[in-house]
Amino acid sequence: AIELHRWKVEEEQRLEEARLAEEAALALAEKEKQKCKAAMEAAEAAQRIAEIEAQKRISAEMKALKEAEEKKKALDALAQNDVRYRKYTIQEIEIATDFFSEKRKIGEGGYGPVYSSYLDHTPVAIKVLRPDAAQGRMQFQQE
Repeated sequence: AIELHRWKVEEEQRLEEARLAEEAALALAEKEKQKCKAAMEAAEAAQRIAEIEAQKRISAEMKALKEAEEKKKALDALAQNDVRYRKYTIQEIEIATDFFSEKRKIGEGGYGPVYSSYLDHTPVAIKVLRPDAAQGRMQFQQE
């Protein structure tokens, strides 16, 4: 009877230890399950953030591309309408210089006299090529 009682007590102890081990294992499993759930939620949140960032990047790239196209169109339009100089008639130049008046003369260049005046409300210097100028006609036109 004592032997059976001792055996029963040992079995109850082993059973209690097994129950405690099972509870500990279940608790550990529950903790791991919570960690896994939190990791999954964090991964999903990171995925959503990455998708939002990708959409923002695509949107910014499209906006930059559109702006570049608009800028190119504007520059092309300006290039087509680009008037860097205007040719004036001799009558307009004579009127602007008071018929090459001495009071409008501001100096003498290698080609001839230089006059100060206004053309289209813009201050200008008008150079006159003397027929006996030492420098060539092409150089005068380039200048």
